[in-house]
Amino acid sequence: MIIISDLLSTIKVIIYYQLFVFISASFFLPLKNKTNKIFYFILTYYTITELITVVLKIVITDDDYRLNINYKNYELSFIITFLLWFFLLEHNGVSKKLMRFVYLFFLSFVVIDFLAIQKDHDLKTYIFCMGSFLYLITFFIFSFNKLKNEDFKFLFNNDFRLLSAPILMFFGLSLIFSFVNSEIGEIKIISTYNLYSIITNYINFVSYSIFIWYIYIEYRNHKQVITEE
Repeated sequence: MIIISDLLSTIKVIIYYQLFVFISASFFLPLKNKTNKIFYFILTYYTITELITVVLKIVITDDDYRLNINYKNYELSFIITFLLWFFLLEHNGVSKKLMRFVYLFFLSFVVIDFLAIQKDHDLKTYIFCMGSFLYLITFFIFSFNKLKNEDFKFLFNNDFRLLSAPILMFFGLSLIFSFVNSEIGEIKIISTYNLYSIITNYINFVSYSIFIWYIYIEYRNHKQVITEE
């Protein structure tokens, strides 16, 4: 019981919600179509990343060693999850030519960041910033093309809702990570709440709420298909 109590006390509020979204997806998200499978892989990796962080805080007492492992854990998560988000864009209609450039540019930047730009930094935050930048630019190009072609039906469907869901999360965290050497995250915004806690808890809450909305609609549509059959 003591271990369980310690474990729960280390978890940030948003992680409870992330876990709830993952469990909801595990039970209610239909995995017959490829978009849902990719999305579920993303949720799975987000959940694994956070759970590793929590477990490390319990089992490793050496702060420096634990932080070093944790940094590697998050860096790997940045790389894998952004590649999955890019793949989701490609699967939903972004041109393969554009996405090949995005993949190549992102992976090249990852290598350069490790070897030159942030080689002396503990956490390679610029990987997240670059992934966010590439996703946002690609998403807006894709959306503009849909508008130009008057494909309004896609702009109001559930797949587009999913693609737009992480935008606020990517933008908010990039504001923090782009100032890697400053204390911008500790700036007090409201009473005892600093900028970092507001972004990680409240802004991420919005993105995960859209994930829940997407899961609900997919589940509802799937049940309707089964009923009609």
